[in-house]
Amino acid sequence: MSGKLKGGSSKDILELDFVSDAQGRIDYELHRMDRKTLSIHIGDSGQVIIKSPAMVPKGDIRQMVLEKADWIREKSAAATAIAKKKVVHRFAQGEPFLYLGRQYPLHIRYDTDVRRICVALTGNQLVIQTPVLDKKMMEAAVSLWYRENALKLMQQRVEYYVNSVGQRPEKVLLREQKSRWGSCNSKRELRMNWKLIMAPPRVLDYVVVHELCHLKEMNHSARFWAEVEKILPDYKECRQWLKEFGGLLDFSVV
Repeated sequence: MSGKLKGGSSKDILELDFVSDAQGRIDYELHRMDRKTLSIHIGDSGQVIIKSPAMVPKGDIRQMVLEKADWIREKSAAATAIAKKKVVHRFAQGEPFLYLGRQYPLHIRYDTDVRRICVALTGNQLVIQTPVLDKKMMEAAVSLWYRENALKLMQQRVEYYVNSVGQRPEKVLLREQKSRWGSCNSKRELRMNWKLIMAPPRVLDYVVVHELCHLKEMNHSARFWAEVEKILPDYKECRQWLKEFGGLLDFSVV
């Protein structure tokens, strides 16, 4: 049984479907589109997404889901667990903010004598000193604080590793990439996801080294990974941390 949510051309159809086995039921979104292969994706909230060529029989899709059921359940459960740990900020006293792998409780100091909102780590707290109790303005101030610290630290870490890698980028730029932690291009520009400022320092270093090594090897060949390992012998642990916990590096506000 399935339910069609939205119709259109054969290149873009979304349906809901499910399969059942001895372990229970797996619900999934079926996206029929202009592509050549079947693929399974797990969304940020643990939802199962199947992307399929338009004419693949539904029975074949269900069979694939059943064959991959153990993998689907494992990855979906992991994504769901990460989603439950995410902090959605309301800018209430004491709520945690993530910075360099640690959580800092928020302390808001309302002070009409200051001219603008100031954000700083003071002791073991993230302190916002503000003349107005406006959530949107505090959100903008904290976001700017994160980004300014991210750029400064990433530039420092790039400079730290330049001699070890033997490559120097032309620029280090901040981005908010949805599916990448970093990238580089033929102009020798490094683009770093600012949300890495929330990750443990070693993980941030891994992404810096990863992108610097791409200035030598613009691929993910064995030679590329050998270059990374020369600088960070424990890079696999950092890479795994991003796979497992990268979903926590988020700045959501309600």
